[in-house]
Amino acid sequence: MKFTSNKVIDLGSAAFRQWRSTHSHCQYIHGYRLTADITFECDELDERNWVMDFGGLKDLKKTLENTFDHKLVVAADDPQLDLFKQLDAAGVVELVILNGGVGCERFAEFVLKTADTFADETTDGRVRVQKVQLNEHENNYATCYRVDDKLKVTFDSTQAENNISLIEDIHGPIVTEPQTTAPVDNPRAAPIGNTGTKTKGGWFEGTTWG
Repeated sequence: MKFTSNKVIDLGSAAFRQWRSTHSHCQYIHGYRLTADITFECDELDERNWVMDFGGLKDLKKTLENTFDHKLVVAADDPQLDLFKQLDAAGVVELVILNGGVGCERFAEFVLKTADTFADETTDGRVRVQKVQLNEHENNYATCYRVDDKLKVTFDSTQAENNISLIEDIHGPIVTEPQTTAPVDNPRAAPIGNTGTKTKGGWFEGTTWG
């Protein structure tokens, strides 16, 4: 038997660009107010008959907000990365560099990995994250979900050094599968990785996790 529960977290207003999209306006810096609909899953409920204690997500929310809210999020392989670093150094932007890439699908993947690690550590492995739907707005969203201990990204939308945060992607490969169905509807972010020390009650204080 499995149980799920969902929590929608407001990630804030983020700016980014998809530099490889040279055929569209997505190559330019643009922004959205992002939200993440996180599906938590477990086989056994806790003593309160809950999947996940939503009241205990404060640190997770803070980390996600510090990654996206009022940040310029760019890919580590962006050819204009040095320029963005100069803007950060000049105090014009708060820069977050994402090794795995940017965009709705990659943001969904990032939130899933982050929330999954948080759930695993705070529930002693009882809870995992089944999927994350990352919403740009009411017409565009992407979903990243777990498949046989791997992550599979699918999209469903109307269109196919300084104090910079460097977010490492060390979680292994993902499979990307596009869908053709129509839609139905400053502290800096903590560095992300699997090698950091995690302690109950001391999340994100000098830790690296993902």
